[in-house]
Amino acid sequence: MTSLDRIDIHKDLSSNLKANLDIHLKKIIGLFKIVVCGYKIDDLESMIEHHSYANCEITHMLNAILNSKVKSIDDKKEKILDFEDHHLRLHGLLENLFTEYKMQGIVSETTYEDFAIVEFQFIQKLTALVIESENYEKNFDGLTNIFNRRYFFEKVNYDFFKARRTRTDFTIVMADIDYFKKINDEYGHQVGDEVLVEISKLFVEHIRAYDLVARYGGEEFIFFIYSDAQETVVIFNRIKDMLNSISMRLSNHEIEVSCSFGIAQDRDELSMHELVSLSDKALYQAKDRGRNQIVVI
Repeated sequence: MTSLDRIDIHKDLSSNLKANLDIHLKKIIGLFKIVVCGYKIDDLESMIEHHSYANCEITHMLNAILNSKVKSIDDKKEKILDFEDHHLRLHGLLENLFTEYKMQGIVSETTYEDFAIVEFQFIQKLTALVIESENYEKNFDGLTNIFNRRYFFEKVNYDFFKARRTRTDFTIVMADIDYFKKINDEYGHQVGDEVLVEISKLFVEHIRAYDLVARYGGEEFIFFIYSDAQETVVIFNRIKDMLNSISMRLSNHEIEVSCSFGIAQDRDELSMHELVSLSDKALYQAKDRGRNQIVVI
């Protein structure tokens, strides 16, 4: 799946979320008129049915999302499932509210507060999902169409703590295109940009869907790889060998490109930024050893 596919999916998601947020807010306004303002209900049973979990527009929307391509990108599935748990809880409290109203003709302060607190949290979560989907395009580097440095650290901050909590192996990898300044000087910056685009495509194609790569800055890239150092070396040896076996034909030039890689294995006592610093140190060692190398630290 390309970054443009991901952006389009998020635009559709944002549109659906906003539409359902509007529907939800209208329902809640109607409900508050009854509970807070004391409006009478002509047909309570119909209203209870209308507000049921099974008939809720958001229930149908979430089911559709969980059966769509959205669930396979980034951490959306976990966020949607968490949101769905909150949504189910909200309907449980709403059912309590209606039951009390049906039996007593009034809703107690405690029952109302229990519902109102979760309802407020629900609106916050739904609004956050809308904003995140609307801003998704800002997560990408404009030239290479892979993730940018800012988003990498936002996303990896979540993955880092999850991996630590579940005792899942991971490594941080820094990569740098060898002699990139020479490419710019000899062929021009346009060709240099084309090299960055092609290298980015190769990285995306040869890491796994659940790993992450981003443009760190200039000709540097950063990876979060769900493997121990030994397996990560296998992955990047394959990438390095592929680069060594091809030449890029760009703007009528045949250009041979290699990369150096620094790999840092997770250590429990180190923070995410300390691991990035270690991988950067390993990268500089790879370049000091003659470039086109992989160093593990």
